[in-house]
Amino acid sequence: AIKILTYKNDIILDPFTGSGTSLVAAETLDRRWIGIELSPTYTEVARKRVNLFVEQKKQMELDLK
Repeated sequence: AIKILTYKNDIILDPFTGSGTSLVAAETLDRRWIGIELSPTYTEVARKRVNLFVEQKKQMELDLK
């Protein structure tokens, strides 16, 4: 849905972030994102998941240069 209904640099709002799947999808598709989560446990899970993906993406970009 993110790919079909949004354009690059659009902002994706996920008010129930959970494990961060939609945030990773937004990052993959070069969208900006805002995630909201009340549970501290899920907040940390989503944060770690997104950060891991961002670091891997940066490393792939460096490897291609």
